[in-house]
Amino acid sequence: MVPILLRIGSYTVYSYTLSLVAGMIAGTWMAYRLAQERLSTPAMVLDAAFWGLLGGLLGGRAGYVAANWAYYADHVGEAVALWKGGLAWHGALAGGCASVAIWFVVRSRRGPPMPDWRDLFDAIAPGVALGGALGWLGCLLTGSAYGAEATGYGPPLSWFTADLPDIYGVDRVRFLTQPLMIAWCLLLWGLLWGLRRRLPRGLSFALYLLLYALADFGVAFVRGDGAWRLGLWLSQWVAAIEAGFAVGLGIYIMRTKKGKVL
Repeated sequence: MVPILLRIGSYTVYSYTLSLVAGMIAGTWMAYRLAQERLSTPAMVLDAAFWGLLGGLLGGRAGYVAANWAYYADHVGEAVALWKGGLAWHGALAGGCASVAIWFVVRSRRGPPMPDWRDLFDAIAPGVALGGALGWLGCLLTGSAYGAEATGYGPPLSWFTADLPDIYGVDRVRFLTQPLMIAWCLLLWGLLWGLRRRLPRGLSFALYLLLYALADFGVAFVRGDGAWRLGLWLSQWVAAIEAGFAVGLGIYIMRTKKGKVL
């Protein structure tokens, strides 16, 4: 657990903040690289990234504060303290996608012709996966999204445990929630990059949404934080909604003529 990387005078460099910034940069770079293959005006993805990142930060923080309102009701001033950590990934994803969609519609009505929205979101998908891996690295360094205590388990569950702290700095043998999600995000990144020329338009983004939601739903069973709602973690209900949306999007894409392989 390394929540603070260094101090320069009165300035503190938080590991979560650095991981978050690194994820934004890496994700935007990856999206631009893919946009050079898929879009006639690759720089357009930089505009989309700006609005996506802004919406993602606002949505992610709003989701985190809402999920932990029992604490923030008495600490309202900390609700905007992003540098201390605390983003809900699904809130960030929803906020980012909504911001990009609004930007796309407004730009389409007021500016020059826009590319197919499927190409734009496909260009973004691998970058989101890469950025997500770095976001989970930030969770690992700060102890957030920590695993449940896992003493007494034998193989194969014990293969996925290690002595790790929670967000309060308490070391216990825990399930490797953060490393598992880092590995999954990197796997998604490689998969989406490798299949970028083989999937129908828009399906890369739908595939990312589905595979990430399934992994997030599963890993929540061994997380040590969160809130229960009707027998499941709150994050699992959100992940289930995301998975349903991804399936619906995939069906829509496959049924449209524009969904043919390029």
